[in-house]
Amino acid sequence: MTEVPTSDEFDGRGDLPDALAFVKPNRARAYIALERADGPLTATELEDALGCSNATAYRCLNDLQEIDLVCETVRLGGEYSPKTAYTTVADAPSWDRARADGGTPEGSDR
Repeated sequence: MTEVPTSDEFDGRGDLPDALAFVKPNRARAYIALERADGPLTATELEDALGCSNATAYRCLNDLQEIDLVCETVRLGGEYSPKTAYTTVADAPSWDRARADGGTPEGSDR
């Protein structure tokens, strides 16, 4: 999975969204883990990546969603069962970004 990120890896020159300056360190680590992942992560996968509890993973995800840095998406699990997964808004397909902020994708005639 992903390596737990540290603050030493970032020099403060715009590598991360400005909103991360105002969140708790574990929220920033959660964002970085999602950003580095090969695809959307479930809360359980984020829990494993960060070495935290399931409740902490969900709190991080909820807080990051509230400041529009993370959005929910659907990923097919084993036997094609849908699973809720999370990704950074920058990495989300346009239809997921639209759903996350309540709008429709640009160029859509809906």
